[in-house]
Amino acid sequence: MEAVRLLLNQGLTFREYREDESSLNKVNFLEILKWYAKRCDKICDLVLENAPKYDKLTSHKIQNNIVTACKLETIKAIIVDLNGDNFALLVDESCDISRKEQMAIVLRYVYRMGVVVERFIGIVHVRGTSTLCLKEAIANYLAQHSLSLSYVRGQCYDGASNMQGDLSDLKTLIKKESR
Repeated sequence: MEAVRLLLNQGLTFREYREDESSLNKVNFLEILKWYAKRCDKICDLVLENAPKYDKLTSHKIQNNIVTACKLETIKAIIVDLNGDNFALLVDESCDISRKEQMAIVLRYVYRMGVVVERFIGIVHVRGTSTLCLKEAIANYLAQHSLSLSYVRGQCYDGASNMQGDLSDLKTLIKKESR
């Protein structure tokens, strides 16, 4: 977890395309784990080549599970900081490299002592860019983290017409739920 914490704090990638025990360049996670194991007697016999067969942490599935667990704990900490208060919703949509539509969701809220903070809480893949699809995706994602559109007190979008037009746009749909 110390290796994971270092990567997260530095904003570094967890791994590259191909990274296993036979790779010459074990980018980031495995290199840091190897470096840490050489310096920490407590774990040197428990990781990588010294670990039991299914405990080596080299599997992409295991590494993805670690990343997912960190993501969930980070979002949980943001929700605790939010403390049930109102927030502003910042959303930007785009296509990923495989041409799938996605939205980045950020919360802006007042933290302790009046400090305004913005916290990225996730990327959501959407099945379409209609206002109803976008609203449903946002509402579902917020609900997964025990948040509701009824706490939204501000909205900021990327300027696309389906996001902030006048009549049937996303901004208007969300405003109806959060008077």
